Amino acid sequence: KVRIAEMWESMSIIEQLIDNIPEGEIKAPTKAVIKLPKGEFYQRVETARGELGVYINSTGTKNPYRVKFRSPGFSNLSVLNHISKGVKIADLVATMASFDFVIPDIDR
Repeated sequence: KVRIAEMWESMSIIEQLIDNIPEGEIKAPTKAVIKLPKGEFYQRVETARGELGVYINSTGTKNPYRVKFRSPGFSNLSVLNHISKGVKIADLVATMASFDFVIPDIDR
């Protein structure tokens, strides 16, 4: 029920935004080009479902050599092996549901 109510609220917000779009031509601002310094960087960010890890490997150009995201669901899934030992299948389903996984997030 809560998620359905959230969707209705989102629709209400979208309708308000559409009703208040200004008339005339729309032009997006020019985006700045960021040149990353050469090196490897890792940053953790707290999100609603846990910790998001961001890894960047830069060669010093405007395009990074490699970017990798470690999603919170993927990190949370790694503890399942430890907490599921000796647990009944029915209890395991409830435990997994409590993690609130987003399946495409952990399907690697």
